[in-house]
Amino acid sequence: MDFSLSQDQQMLVDLCEKIAQGFEDSYWQKIDEEYGFPREFWGTLVEQGILGITIPEEYGGSGLGMVEMCLAAEALSSNGGDCGGMFVGGPVFGGCLINSSGTPEQKAKYLPGIVKGELWSGGFTEPNSGSNITTIRTEARKEDGHYLVKGQKMYISNIKVASHIGIMCRTSPYDPARRTEGVSLLVGDLPNPGLEARPLKKMGSHFMDTNAVFFDDFKVPLENLVGEEGKGWKALYAVLNPERLAIAASCIGTGNYLIRKAVQYASERSIWGKPLATHQGLQFPLAEARIQLECARLKVYEAAWLYDQGRECGVQATSAKYAAAHASLYAADRAIQTLGGAGYISESGIERHYRNLRLNRIAPVTDEMTLNYIAQHDLGMPRSY
Repeated sequence: MDFSLSQDQQMLVDLCEKIAQGFEDSYWQKIDEEYGFPREFWGTLVEQGILGITIPEEYGGSGLGMVEMCLAAEALSSNGGDCGGMFVGGPVFGGCLINSSGTPEQKAKYLPGIVKGELWSGGFTEPNSGSNITTIRTEARKEDGHYLVKGQKMYISNIKVASHIGIMCRTSPYDPARRTEGVSLLVGDLPNPGLEARPLKKMGSHFMDTNAVFFDDFKVPLENLVGEEGKGWKALYAVLNPERLAIAASCIGTGNYLIRKAVQYASERSIWGKPLATHQGLQFPLAEARIQLECARLKVYEAAWLYDQGRECGVQATSAKYAAAHASLYAADRAIQTLGGAGYISESGIERHYRNLRLNRIAPVTDEMTLNYIAQHDLGMPRSY
């Protein structure tokens, strides 16, 4: 497997780095404090064609692969761009879902919009189901050419800016003997009077809203069913690995960005007559963080390469997300420790990244479920849940 970049891939990386460098920490700090959405940054991604990387050319995209999506996410994040969750919101929840499981009509309807910046939300998690989506209670019944969706979702992002939402719901009752049967995946267009979103205060990014969502006869046209009715799991699986890889690549970039900030501060700040950077007590943790990030990075691109070859990559993608989440959070912690009080205040920009990175040990899959998966599918151990 060759990890060297082609000329086109290097041009993509250079472009993404240039884009991110055009938005300083003060921009992201202001957006975060105002609970806004980074429309200027998002608009630049649209103008430069970044959101259509993996979307076929016939729909306005570049027709590239998961390796290129990860390169873009890493390059943007390694230069301060806060893009992990946003990449998931458009190119993954929308692009990968529809491109892999959508009908020709759905592709023509939705894929060009994603290239142009339409954001998607994913309505999967429920208060009483957690990681066990087979037990969801949100239901959809057919009436007058529509599905009418009724139920509740929890911890749903991007609702205030999304144009569409993917909804996992039951179209037939739960059967313990066939747990994954009867679950369907629908695409709801927003805004919709049948949806109520209640914002949740949280620890992480303030520009990506998180909500409790309530559906009350939320209308979805029958033609917005993705894949087969009752077999929504198959469509959802097409999203899981790209989601984990986009998040992991963003974690790698952010972790390296924070290490660079810490090294710069330690090199410029002198105490007891010499720079902080000369002390091994600061050098070693940052070097350790860098090693962890580079090891996780190799796993990201191994998984992305396998994905682009059409090969199974669940173990690799899940491992990559786990390793990248841990490595980037450790890097953020050591960056704060290096700057001391200066790293703790909002002006540094580090504490914001720390808040954001903590989420990745919970979502899109928890550490615990990751370890369950690796034990079962890589080590061959019995299913434990």
